[in-house]
Amino acid sequence: MFPLTPSVAADTGVHLGDGSLYIRQNGTDTNYAYSVFGNALEDQLYLLGHVIPTIESAYNIHKFGVHLAPEATWMSIVCQSKDIALFKHKTLGLPNGRKVDPSIPLAIVDNAKLMKCCIREILATDGVLGFYDASSKGLHKYGRIQIKMTARRIIDQIARFLLDEFGIEASCRFNADAPESGRRPRHILQINRSQDIETWRSEIGFSNPSHISRMMVFEELGENPPGTSILGRLSYLGGCSPTVKASIPLPKSAFESVISKMRNKFGSPDLDSDQIIERIECINLRLQHLSRELPRLLRYG
Repeated sequence: MFPLTPSVAADTGVHLGDGSLYIRQNGTDTNYAYSVFGNALEDQLYLLGHVIPTIESAYNIHKFGVHLAPEATWMSIVCQSKDIALFKHKTLGLPNGRKVDPSIPLAIVDNAKLMKCCIREILATDGVLGFYDASSKGLHKYGRIQIKMTARRIIDQIARFLLDEFGIEASCRFNADAPESGRRPRHILQINRSQDIETWRSEIGFSNPSHISRMMVFEELGENPPGTSILGRLSYLGGCSPTVKASIPLPKSAFESVISKMRNKFGSPDLDSDQIIERIECINLRLQHLSRELPRLLRYG
């Protein structure tokens, strides 16, 4: 139904991370919906500037719904398409409803180019690129990639691919953080060595601007202090704040500068600053009847 392109592989990674497929019978009709969820502030650039263009490229579709939680903390991108839903479920084998022990489709696992696209988005959605302090000096300069999921098979698949393809020896902890409440345990894949993180960057890449902004701050400061938001990091990187702690919306010129740097150095987000601003304004216009708007990344006027 759809060719298995790098964009489809990337969207599959998004789906396995923060996506959800909904195929339900409703009387004589059937509802088909594919949704991607994220933090309305931290993931806003990722969802609008990368995820939507990825889905557009994968399935040649240009109609989306955007839902924003009343408290404006979470948002979702919703795509209602029978063809896409059935392709995901019937062809790729992605689960309908709750993702109980999913895995990366074998057609992607067996193709290194597609696998790189897929696991890049798994990191973007269910992972963290962070920096920690390995001494008592308080400098958070040691990088760490961590992916935490309830899907053990996916963690296994990623670890095997990284070792076979790049010689990256990721550490894995299974059944970690298993709460006593009976909820499903989580499994963790972690990469600590700086050379392995650099290999991930050069061979696989980063696509979530939240992660990219952390790397850019590290490259400027030699560390990445904990407890910052993407707005604080963008404010610093755009020259609007002397520290990464001040979370202030950016003027358009600074926003344009930071997005341009991200695109030049990391290839993400897919959209340029003007396209992102246009998309934000369009969504906020649609949200007006609910008296809501997306958390502000830039200021106007």
